[in-house]
Amino acid sequence: MMGDWRQQVEALREQAEGLPEGDAKVRTLEEAVRLADTHGDVPLGYALRDGLIDAATFGGFPDKALVAFAWCRGQQKKDPQRFDPEDMLWKQKWVVGRLDEFPHISRKQIADALDDVEQSFAKLDAGQRAALKLRYQMARDMGDTAEAERLWEAWLVAPRDHLTDCRVCELDDELDHHVDRGEWEQAVKKAKPILDGRQSCAEIPHLTLGTLLYPFFKLNRLEEARACHVRGYAMVAKNREFLATVGEHLEFLALTGNLSRGLTVLEKHLGWALEHSSHRDRFTFYAAGSFLLGQVTADGREEVSLRLPKAFPLHAVDGGYATRALRDWMETQARDIAARFDARNGTARFMELLARNEVLAKEARLFPLD
Repeated sequence: MMGDWRQQVEALREQAEGLPEGDAKVRTLEEAVRLADTHGDVPLGYALRDGLIDAATFGGFPDKALVAFAWCRGQQKKDPQRFDPEDMLWKQKWVVGRLDEFPHISRKQIADALDDVEQSFAKLDAGQRAALKLRYQMARDMGDTAEAERLWEAWLVAPRDHLTDCRVCELDDELDHHVDRGEWEQAVKKAKPILDGRQSCAEIPHLTLGTLLYPFFKLNRLEEARACHVRGYAMVAKNREFLATVGEHLEFLALTGNLSRGLTVLEKHLGWALEHSSHRDRFTFYAAGSFLLGQVTADGREEVSLRLPKAFPLHAVDGGYATRALRDWMETQARDIAARFDARNGTARFMELLARNEVLAKEARLFPLD
């Protein structure tokens, strides 16, 4: 009987290896973890969670990655000889880097986790670059502008080492800084090696193509923006990990008057937003959805026909929805999330991001993609 459950675990692990990133892969590994825990096999539970962290991180379940990593980190602290922390330092970066996406996690908890990263890296004589990037991204996300600027400068001059993110991931992260500052030309110029296909990674150019939509729009390089949309949306449309990037594509479609296409994207991905654990990614999607529906309303369409999930609070069996009601619902969701983040962060960053929709409405101009 003992062998039966172990065989079942191995079968589940093999099954997970053959699955694409997403819900099924995560659930399969969770079942394997449950079996290991039920039978008290701590080393096997640790090994399985190692794979679960990967699957949850790249499949759009950051909350499950956090829970699995916290369990493993606890085992490392209890028995570092048996569970070497060095083996999970990359995963520690992934998990800690997403803590600020959950408004119920306090600033102190985030600061403590960042300190833990820095201390763990220091024990291996690693440099400061990876930790500085994490701190910069946290400060940026929370709206601590002055601190983000200071950390940006420190990050870029810190020497690279064996725990530094790959160059293309760092390059993609640099683009956010230039977009924040309205440095459209600089963002596009820096992204050229990625756009040309000379540099790529697991989530690059997926993320990059979404980031560059607005800079290309602002530069009136709409053909290049179209190319980013067509190429980029196809890369993210099947993985809920890219919900925020889908939101960027949704915003672009609304900006360029491709409203019917935008409604199709909204219809397809609203289910992700309803159940996604990342409040930040949900905010990005809902803010873009609110902007899109505002444009649809301004276009004179008082009602739309959409197949929305049954879990949607305004779900209509006949698929008929008043556009203004849909817009109000989306904006309310985005506003509620923004209020929670700003209360935690002590800044107005998220309310300012939502207010950006008013600017976008004034900038919108027709550019049919078909």
